[in-house]
Amino acid sequence: MSSLEIAELTGKRHDNVMRDIRSMLVELYGEGRLPSFGGTSKVTQPNGGEREVPCFNLPKRETMILVSGYSVVLRSRIVDRWMELEEAAKSAFAPALPDFTNPARAAIAWAEQYERAEKERRRGDIPPTP
Repeated sequence: MSSLEIAELTGKRHDNVMRDIRSMLVELYGEGRLPSFGGTSKVTQPNGGEREVPCFNLPKRETMILVSGYSVVLRSRIVDRWMELEEAAKSAFAPALPDFTNPARAAIAWAEQYERAEKERRRGDIPPTP
C-alpha cells in the first residue's frame, strides 16, 4: 500500500506519513539496513497537471505496524482497504468454479478445462500424466 493511500485513508498529511514510515523503518531495521520500499507516484495538481512525488510502497506487515500506532478508526480503514486489495488479487488469479448445482454447466466447464490441459500438454507446457 502506498504512503499516499495511507495518508488519504487516515486523513493525515503525506509528509507526516512519510516521516512516520521513515521513523518506523529505522526502529525496525536500523539506520544502515533499511529495506527499499521507496518509490515515486504521480499526483494530480490543483491546476490539472501531474507531478512525481516520493512515496513508500509498504507491504502488509509494515503497513499494519505503522497504523497500529494510529487511532482505532484509522486502523480500521487501513485494515478494510488491505482486505479489499487481497480480495481483488485473489479473484484476479483464482479461476471461477463451475456451477456444480447445474450438472450440464459443470460438465461443460470440465470439458473446457480438459481441452485447455490437453493443448498445454501438446505444446509441452505440462508434462504428460503417468
